[in-house]
Amino acid sequence: MRKLASIVEIASCDPIPDTERLSVATMVGKGWRVVTGRDEFTPGDIAVYFEIDSYLPPDDARYAFLRERCLRRFVSKGGSVLREGIRIKTAKLRGVISQGLLMPVSKFPEAEGREIGTDLTSLLKVDHYDEVKEMLQPAMGNPLNAEAMGDFPSLIPKSDEERLQGLTDYFTTMKGRLFEVTAKDDGSSATIFFSPEIDTVDPFGVCSRNLRLKRPAEGEKGAAFWQVVSKDDIETKLKKHYDATKQELALQGELVGPGINADRDRYTDFEFHVFRIWDITAQRFMMPKERVAFCKQLGIPHVQVLEMDFPFFDTLATMEDALKFAEGKTARGNEREGIVMKASDGIDDTHFKVVSNRYLLKQQD
Repeated sequence: MRKLASIVEIASCDPIPDTERLSVATMVGKGWRVVTGRDEFTPGDIAVYFEIDSYLPPDDARYAFLRERCLRRFVSKGGSVLREGIRIKTAKLRGVISQGLLMPVSKFPEAEGREIGTDLTSLLKVDHYDEVKEMLQPAMGNPLNAEAMGDFPSLIPKSDEERLQGLTDYFTTMKGRLFEVTAKDDGSSATIFFSPEIDTVDPFGVCSRNLRLKRPAEGEKGAAFWQVVSKDDIETKLKKHYDATKQELALQGELVGPGINADRDRYTDFEFHVFRIWDITAQRFMMPKERVAFCKQLGIPHVQVLEMDFPFFDTLATMEDALKFAEGKTARGNEREGIVMKASDGIDDTHFKVVSNRYLLKQQD
């Protein structure tokens, strides 16, 4: 689980030029920069940090100062408010990019006696904005609307990449490692699997980020998740592969298309782009070259590969270098969300993402 709220130590706090009331703070062991009040923190202070994508309780008085500009509501097809909360996202203040929220630890008695690095996400009732959005899709009439049939299968890891800003030690510990670099699509995570071990009655399954989804009724095309299954004949392909090899697989990828997020690439139909494959039988991820070859052999779309066997941390020495590298255009010529790195040297399955700040600043709700 991602640490959306945690206890941190302030590393630096520098005044922003040409301002009297603002500073920019950094944290020990993290690559984020956050705009704060001029005298709010000094190096060595302990604070609570909320990452971008945090969705905070709207009725907590501690966040009242954010309500006017950060309150976000989810509204049903009929116009009723389904959920509201304080959304933390990337902002640019006085020319400085600010990512997250820092607050003095003294405001949180819940954190008393806890160590630096402690995850406070559940304790402070912080949710992930995108996960709340996904949960409420059916009531909002989104093309991702699909009825759930159960929880996400426990034999398959959920797809969630940690951002490099939370892994700053990689610039030292991952030197000499080789990585596949793929473009990060701006869509919704989907998992498609064939596994008699998971379900002996119906071994084929389709999942959103957190739930397994019901099959549409016969004759109905169903939600976007199921439409891409039919479009690429994925069920038949995974079953044939299983019959020939007894290998149970889960394809994980990005679902893109009309009405999904801002659909910046203006797709005319829904598409599923594989970004990793989990071997359920062996309980391991396929290595990048193996995955790319598998998708090509079966005729299943794969995300855009930008680099293979790329010495990421020998080429990019700083967080600023990595963030700049993440910027670029999609295959269709629009602003890219970012990049995802997966180890391609066979040592382990290290993976992480870098989201483009240029993309984040242009992002709409």
